[in-house]
Amino acid sequence: MSNVLKTYLKPILFGCITVSIFITWFLAGTPDKPPLKGQMADFKMDNKPILAPPTPFRDANGNQKVIADFKGDLLLLNFWATWCSPCIKELPSIARLRDKKKGEAFHVLAISTDIEGIQIPLKFLKKINLPKLPVFSDPKMQLARALGVTVLPTTIIVNKRGYIVGRLVGVAEWDSAEAIDLIDYYKGR
Repeated sequence: MSNVLKTYLKPILFGCITVSIFITWFLAGTPDKPPLKGQMADFKMDNKPILAPPTPFRDANGNQKVIADFKGDLLLLNFWATWCSPCIKELPSIARLRDKKKGEAFHVLAISTDIEGIQIPLKFLKKINLPKLPVFSDPKMQLARALGVTVLPTTIIVNKRGYIVGRLVGVAEWDSAEAIDLIDYYKGR
C-alpha cells in the first residue's frame, strides 16, 4: 500500500497544491474593487451600475449623440462650463489624459453645459490652448440632469457596456497615476 501512495498520491497532492497556489495568485491579481488612492479616493462607485440614459447631447459639429453611440469603449464624461473656475483648472489634466490614452478603447467626452451652445466652449478651449480636446454640448443640461449631475465639475465613468460605474464630484488631476490606475481597472472589465 505504501508504494501505491508514493506512486500516485504524492503527484496528485502536489498537483492540487500547485493548482490552489495558482488560483490564489490569479484571484489576488484581479481585485474586485477599483484602486481608490490619492484624489481618486473621492470616486464614488455605483453599487448597482445602471445603463446610461439615451438622453441626447451634441458634438462640436452639432450632430446629436447619445452615450450608446460609444458602446464598446470606456468613457470618461466630464461635465464643465467656461464660467466654472474649478472646471477650468481641471481641463488641462483631462486633455493630457486623452492624449495619454489616445488609440485605446477609451474616450474622453468633455461635455460643456454652457447655455449658449457649442461655440462658446470651442472658442474658450482655443483661448486656453486646448483646441484638440473634443468638446460636446449639453446646453439645457438634459444629460447632466439625467445622470444626476448637480455640481460642476463632475466626472462620470461609463463602462464598455454602457453602464455608469461611478463618479467624482469636484476637481481632480485626471492624468495622475491614481486616475490612470482607476481607468485601467475599468478598461479590463
